[in-house]
Amino acid sequence: MSFDGTEIARAGVDGSYAVHARLSLGGVPYMGMPVSEPIRSDGFVEWNYTTHAYAVGDFEPPVRTAFFTGGHADSAVDVDADGLADFLELTADVRVNTAGHYSMYGTLSKGSGYDAIRSIADAYRDFNLTMDDTKVFLRFRGDQLRQAGLDGPWDFALTLFGPVDPVVAIGPPTGGLLRPVPVSYPETLCGSTRAFLAADFDDTVEFLRYTSRFEESTPDRDGNGKYDALVVRAEVDVLLGAGFAISGVLLPVGGSAELARATGQLWLRDGIQWVEFVFPGPQIRGSGVDGPYEATLSITPGPSGIDPTTTYITKAYRAADFDNESLGTRGYWISHATATPTGSNLAISVGVTRGPDMLALVFEDSLEVRVTNAAGTIVGSFQTKVYLASSGTEQSFTFSVSGLSAGRYTVTVILGPESRPVDARTVVVTV
Repeated sequence: MSFDGTEIARAGVDGSYAVHARLSLGGVPYMGMPVSEPIRSDGFVEWNYTTHAYAVGDFEPPVRTAFFTGGHADSAVDVDADGLADFLELTADVRVNTAGHYSMYGTLSKGSGYDAIRSIADAYRDFNLTMDDTKVFLRFRGDQLRQAGLDGPWDFALTLFGPVDPVVAIGPPTGGLLRPVPVSYPETLCGSTRAFLAADFDDTVEFLRYTSRFEESTPDRDGNGKYDALVVRAEVDVLLGAGFAISGVLLPVGGSAELARATGQLWLRDGIQWVEFVFPGPQIRGSGVDGPYEATLSITPGPSGIDPTTTYITKAYRAADFDNESLGTRGYWISHATATPTGSNLAISVGVTRGPDMLALVFEDSLEVRVTNAAGTIVGSFQTKVYLASSGTEQSFTFSVSGLSAGRYTVTVILGPESRPVDARTVVVTV
């Protein structure tokens, strides 16, 4: 048996060490298993041993990918300037030795002077860190602080995990045993906040705000000349990462009749990002009402809070230009497709992106790329698989065709089955 040296270093105790081993057959007969001594009737064999003397400093210390350096600060954040704070923001100094994606969990509690420790609030966020001395922050919801009804100072505990996406390798066996793989351990910072009044926090917090930037598009995924949907994108500043439900209603400008509706659920991290509202083309075509349209956009946080709503006026469209058959809303799509000629060679680059969602599953689909000449003859064809493991991930592909004659070529990229593609792109290039 092998004991991890890092665990011994973390314990901080010099040897000798007492070892107690126990072998159990678990009540299952192992036919043909050699037994050097009789097994007791209860199925156990026990063994005690004392190691040599070791100094704890001789063992490999823990891998500290990032750790708190002790400095911290706190402040009450009033997002909507109504005189009540929406969040308590706690900032801590960290040193990052390994860049990557980290997560942090924190709690606020009140214990001093009370019979029991009272939980006040908790918070979580994930983020990217680069190798540097930097600061990380965590925001605690004001409605939780107000509801607890206990004034500060509050005791806090912050725990930093990561990187949460490590790539590790196991070395070759030595002496019949697998080498232990170095792993990082969570880092914790404990302390107390300044004095705050619970009544100074808002009972309804603002999770995000619109930035007043919008985009719109009308994808034609099957290439039949009709729009499959009207997609309105709204840029938002997410103040507190959470799960959200989105809802959009499309109305005629100045009217009240509902023409189409967009719904969905997604997880948004804190920071600036885009949210898509997909209004199905068949609903717009079925209404028979031409644009421009007024889109009412709503994003509701799952943990409760202010439901920010805004309106946006689209460009002018003809209802008849939308398709009467829906291909469904996309959870992933072709983010780019380019073809670059170099002499008689053609380099093709394709990217597939998965949008923000709350689904704990892997999106898997097919990707086909075809290159045809001016006569319609296929001169290059590629098939591959797309695997999108989590929300917001992107997968890139490269292909090449060589020995082409001078002329005009069409590159067709199809994501999903050709009969009902999820997305499709066409690029025309001259070699």
